[in-house]
Amino acid sequence: MRKKVVALIMALSFMGASSGVAMAKSCKGTVKEFDGKTMVISIKGKCKCAVGDEVKIKVKKKMAVEGC
Repeated sequence: MRKKVVALIMALSFMGASSGVAMAKSCKGTVKEFDGKTMVISIKGKCKCAVGDEVKIKVKKKMAVEGC
């Protein structure tokens, strides 16, 4: 029984560590220029991307906040 519990804890810790690595590959920035199929993005902070890397871009929509 003890071996099964230890194996389960080790498996869960491995899953947590591997999912943390996948989430660490995100960069944030703003679009500075858009010309046809070319987009220039200004990156905030450090990013591990290099020239020629394929990226997936998600657009974050800004919402207006109304209040008193």
